[in-house]
Amino acid sequence: MIHLLSADHRTHGLDLVAHLGAASARLGPDLCAALPAVRGAIVLATCNRLALLLDADDAAGPSLRQQVTAFLEQRARRTSGTQHPQDAGPPPYPRLSHWGGQEAVAELFATAAGLESMVVGEREIAGQLRRAHLRALQEGTTTGELTRAVEHASATSRRVSTSTSLAGNGRSVVAVGLDLAAAQLPALERCRVLLVGTGAYAGATATTLRERGVQEVEVYSRSERAAAFAAGHGLRALPADALPAALARADLVITCRGLGVPVISPDLVAEATRLRQPQALHKVPVQDAGAAPYPATGRPLVILDLALQRDVDTQVAALPGVTLIDLAAVQQAVPAAEAAQVRAARAVVAQETQAYARAQQGRRMGPVIRELRQHVDAVVQDEVSRLRPRDGLVDAQDAERALHHLAARLLHHPSVAAREAGRAGRQDEYLAALSLVLGLELDPQPGTAAPDPAGCPDLPTSPGTRPTLPAVQPPVPGPCPVRTRTPEPQGAAR
Repeated sequence: MIHLLSADHRTHGLDLVAHLGAASARLGPDLCAALPAVRGAIVLATCNRLALLLDADDAAGPSLRQQVTAFLEQRARRTSGTQHPQDAGPPPYPRLSHWGGQEAVAELFATAAGLESMVVGEREIAGQLRRAHLRALQEGTTTGELTRAVEHASATSRRVSTSTSLAGNGRSVVAVGLDLAAAQLPALERCRVLLVGTGAYAGATATTLRERGVQEVEVYSRSERAAAFAAGHGLRALPADALPAALARADLVITCRGLGVPVISPDLVAEATRLRQPQALHKVPVQDAGAAPYPATGRPLVILDLALQRDVDTQVAALPGVTLIDLAAVQQAVPAAEAAQVRAARAVVAQETQAYARAQQGRRMGPVIRELRQHVDAVVQDEVSRLRPRDGLVDAQDAERALHHLAARLLHHPSVAAREAGRAGRQDEYLAALSLVLGLELDPQPGTAAPDPAGCPDLPTSPGTRPTLPAVQPPVPGPCPVRTRTPEPQGAAR
């Protein structure tokens, strides 16, 4: 059974989501190892939520939330005690939101479609979910049911994006953040941009900058991925020691590392603003229409921190000539989505949730189908073992006789059940079942009765009950309902 437990920006606040997300590394394997009821786990950590998609025993039920919360608290205490032994430890974990069964699937589908995001309808969440699933595959914590749920969630997200205009409006956290930044700058397409980070969110940011016509984008990363990332996005990579000079050149700095340790400090920004020379380094005249006035200390510097775990020290906002925009500011500026489009998207989610439930119910018949196939295969193998090939070949009459005998064995129980249904007045039920199972539409003539196959006695059954599939046994000696054909004279027309 699928469960979804989460903390999100709307219910729990960004600070708490950031606190939970900071400890999300290897959370899936740790959960599966610590809780016997949990068979699989996918951890989705984004800028506005931490979600745990779990495959757990049906019996776990409501107690699963208590088990997961207790585990998270113990895990946080161990981590805190190792890193800061003098501290009292982290605060108690909150009451995570919890959905189970079909409600969990519906919430997952809505999340993948961007309906639970900070910016309703944003598309980044679908990619984040796919990457979370890939990470679970690599860590060995996913299951077949979790994989099917994520794949169906991705399909639901695509259907919402094509059947509504939510995604077509360019709605995303990056887009809203850039709107806020552009209001503080001259024409955005003429600005120098410094992008700090090389993860998936940095990729989405680079794409959005290109869509808005920004030409000069430099990429900085303390890792060794900057060169490859820059080459893949047509940007310029910076050396590891080039951050101060890059800050001095930039008009807009966008950070999206989210590693929990600020990479941009007040001292670093103060030095960059001191080095800024508007006459030499800025290409946009102050007199341009819509340009923001420059402060006395030089050109304005706008920093957009898109990391849930801040990349920029909050004290940077107090520096003259610097505007700091964080996720909290983005959250407050998010425009409301069109109500009709949201309703249409939620209708798609409801339809896909029902479709997934029907598919799950069909999969529960898998063991029945396997048993049925095994029974038929066993009967076939038994008949094949009775054949006596001569020189590696089977005589046509022997093959025909074996096939008739096979058909008789397979039809024996349905025939017995048909007679029992007729005697019990359940003929309509039997015909409906026959139509459902075999696709046959039969209409027996009133007052007629099918003759019993000669030589094959009925298996003992109770009136009004359906016989079970017979065990494969050696054929009973004596005549069977095998109708052999009289050999035709040689040369007769066929």
